[in-house]
Amino acid sequence: MRPAAPLALALAACGPAPPGGAAPPSDDGVAPADDDAGGPVETALAPAGSPVPCVPAAGEPVLDAYGGDSRASLGATGWFRVQRFCGRWWFVTPDGHPFWSAGINTLHPDGDAGQDTGRREYAETVAALYADDDAWADAAVERLRSWGFNTVGGWSDVGLAAPRLPFTRELGLAGDDWQTGEVADYFDPAWEDAVRGLVAEKVAPYTQEPRVVGWFLDNEVKWGPDWRGAATLLQEYLAFPAEAPGKAAAVAVILDGLGGIGGVSAFLGREYAAEADLLAETDPAAWDPLDAGSSEAEAALTTAFLEVAAERYFSVAVAAVREADPHHLVLGNRDVAVMTRAEVHRAAARHVDAISVNAYSYVDGIAELAQQMSGALDPAGGFAALADLTGLPVMVTEYGFRAADSGLPNSWPPQYPTLATQEDRADAFEAALRDAFAAPWIVGAHWYRWVDDPAEGRFDGEDNNWGVVDVGDRPYEVLTERMAEAHPGWSALLSVPELSP
Repeated sequence: MRPAAPLALALAACGPAPPGGAAPPSDDGVAPADDDAGGPVETALAPAGSPVPCVPAAGEPVLDAYGGDSRASLGATGWFRVQRFCGRWWFVTPDGHPFWSAGINTLHPDGDAGQDTGRREYAETVAALYADDDAWADAAVERLRSWGFNTVGGWSDVGLAAPRLPFTRELGLAGDDWQTGEVADYFDPAWEDAVRGLVAEKVAPYTQEPRVVGWFLDNEVKWGPDWRGAATLLQEYLAFPAEAPGKAAAVAVILDGLGGIGGVSAFLGREYAAEADLLAETDPAAWDPLDAGSSEAEAALTTAFLEVAAERYFSVAVAAVREADPHHLVLGNRDVAVMTRAEVHRAAARHVDAISVNAYSYVDGIAELAQQMSGALDPAGGFAALADLTGLPVMVTEYGFRAADSGLPNSWPPQYPTLATQEDRADAFEAALRDAFAAPWIVGAHWYRWVDDPAEGRFDGEDNNWGVVDVGDRPYEVLTERMAEAHPGWSALLSVPELSP
């Protein structure tokens, strides 16, 4: 889910290509060397890398069993993969056809419980309208297909999704507390064991399922100052107990960066005789000289530790997933677009197959404040800087809009604009999708979410009109009709090598 809780207060008071990345798609109209496990691929259209101009695919799209466009055949592998083809990135279906992921988040029959009453209004509706959960899933998927969706996104019932649509799953490997921002110790062997346990639980049952598009490692991990607190990741780790492996890693970074114990003592304004003294430090004020933005030395140390910690996180998490499941894609971390720094994305790119970001519109000034607070990579231009930095395809894993005419409070969190009508909501959706289509590195966009929040607020107080249906299972027809018109437009993005007459 997106930033909730304290960011609202803090900000309202004033947001398979081989791991390591391939080159971004060419923009010269020439078919690039198409990547498949790092090597060229022979297609049914032309040899990979042929200096043949590309032209829009002719005829009406005919979709394969997974929703891929069969006007281009890129080689079947039996699994989803990512590949550059004729100037843009694509998912490729197990049958070998280009696919752009139009996804829906939180597809499950329960809905959220109200934070005060515990009532699940949507679950009550489902029980009244459908014979069982399978009947609900059949109807939901039929509706989604009619609205142009082709993928089940995060926090969905994968057991119900698996037989019906391509799907993704969020694994929750970071082990942090999403609400408070309390971070896990990525250097602790116990964390690594926990990661492997979660992978065994969530990944292993689906390793032979061809409808798995890929796995998300986690969602909106705290990498530094954000809506949950102003501390840098270095400060968070220095506040760990003396025996924590992560504190030892943080202390090692500041010792190295400041030239030893004497340099650390001078920088912190306190006298330390040895590394053990730094490990034993329990006064939070000792680390105040490391507040974000306080000095060039602080910036260098914060960056150095962020690089070390992000590399540790991605290397362990991705290795665990790939050990259990060598077939399916690792789709990144669903990080907040306006609050994630280049160091994190760069570390991810060494390990994952795609970079995933949650991207919302904010009330005036909030996105800029969030970027300033966090030092995030600029998301402008359809994440052009992100694509250039990583050389990987990009997924928008959450986006959405809320409207006042739904009758919901739309009060929490307040950093998102509340539009007036469902017509406005549909216009905003269409504009966002059009922007995603325009960026040749974006391979999908997942709407947040299936059903609205409870009017009384869910566990964290969110009480918004994010859904494509309300808690009575009634679709917002203005929005869903626009989705039905706009989503299939991804097929118009497909170009193929022009063959000689």
